[in-house]
Amino acid sequence: MKKIFLLAILLAAIGAATCFYQPQNPVVNAADYATFMDENHLKKKRVALSEEIGFWKKKLTSNPGNYVFEKKLAGLSAKRFKLTGNPQDIHRSDSLLKSVNERLPGQVGVLHSLTANAITRHAFKEAQAYITQAYEIGEKRFVSSLLLTDVLLERGQFFSAKRYLLEATSESHFDYLIRDVKFQDQIGDLGRAIQQMEKALSKAEASGNPQVVHWSLSNLADMYGHDGRISQSYNTYLKALTYNPADLHSLKGIAWIAFSHDKNTAEAKRILHYLKSVHPVPDYDLMLAEIAIFENDAALAKELQESFIEEAGKPVYGSMYKGYLCELTSHRPNALAIAKTEVEERPHPTSYDLLAWAHFHNGNLKKAVELTENHVLNQTGEPVAQYHSGVILKEAGQYEKAEEYLEEALGAGYELGPVVAQEIKTHLEELDRRSLTASQETVAKVLDWFQYAKSRRFIKS
Repeated sequence: MKKIFLLAILLAAIGAATCFYQPQNPVVNAADYATFMDENHLKKKRVALSEEIGFWKKKLTSNPGNYVFEKKLAGLSAKRFKLTGNPQDIHRSDSLLKSVNERLPGQVGVLHSLTANAITRHAFKEAQAYITQAYEIGEKRFVSSLLLTDVLLERGQFFSAKRYLLEATSESHFDYLIRDVKFQDQIGDLGRAIQQMEKALSKAEASGNPQVVHWSLSNLADMYGHDGRISQSYNTYLKALTYNPADLHSLKGIAWIAFSHDKNTAEAKRILHYLKSVHPVPDYDLMLAEIAIFENDAALAKELQESFIEEAGKPVYGSMYKGYLCELTSHRPNALAIAKTEVEERPHPTSYDLLAWAHFHNGNLKKAVELTENHVLNQTGEPVAQYHSGVILKEAGQYEKAEEYLEEALGAGYELGPVVAQEIKTHLEELDRRSLTASQETVAKVLDWFQYAKSRRFIKS
């Protein structure tokens, strides 16, 4: 009887472990996007934008202090930041806008632009101050409500955000839909978020505006990936590239599919090295480091991580990479300071998760559990937060809850990547072994009791 019972437990454990591995057919085909890996696409856009900036600079030189020209240059500098990734461009934009705002305070359009720039810089408290001022002035209330929704969502004030969104417009409007997408995603309803994004795409296509269509496709491709619809995600990225051949975001998305789904690290690295060559921002080193870990190249992974930490930690980037820095340096004492700053700037459940993770890695399990239970659990469905929560709860002895959150995180294994997915599997296997050991001990105790009962003739043989 004992042997049969234990065998059943072992088979169940083996079955649970083997279901983690699922052979997957490759999705990425380099020929599909070969024409888009050409730096001339980006170069044309940059040259055209530089010429436009040069034109408005000359006009401003001839008319110093002209706020119309300053606002125009500010908008173009913010646009160039998206093409270059150079943080000096966004700071240049801010400087011009702040100059206008000081001389002509209360211009709602300027406050809107300052809000957008602050969001880009991840300066969310600053963004909230600007957009609250614009909202209270009352002009262009529609745009103010939308931007206020964006900021409140980033700061974890989900239902206040929804209130302002409902005030702004109706579900038939494109701008409502894309904010509702963010809201649904934040509260963990990815299915509803995708439905709304698909509606938004339909409206974008009906408008005939290629820039809006491109933006919609690129975002929808991300969401399909989060939902595990990898082929659909890939094809949507390809479609987005046809609308904007200089779309670096979609190429990066394809690189992630090559790595996380296909395990084709060579192709993922080829795309990422191309992206680094045309768009030198810290992001790509982070992904290359993860690939190096997957390939068991610890030295290269460490080199790339340190490169990212050094570059992303420069003051010019402000808070843009604080979350990533906290994650990478969680075992270091300064991670706590970074995470506390992030929580102050963005009191979102995922920021509290980073703070809990930093406390956990710095030996304060009690504080990690307290933060996780009060600010993370049931407040975000982000896979990274679920993974961290599962590990923290496991170490705190809350095994059942830990398994629940780790299983949830593993369901988003594609989004987390194969390195983290393997870490989750290891934690779950440890929980399985613990459960099996506990079951064996229980069986042993029951059998011991039966032996004792038989010896005392409480029961018959």
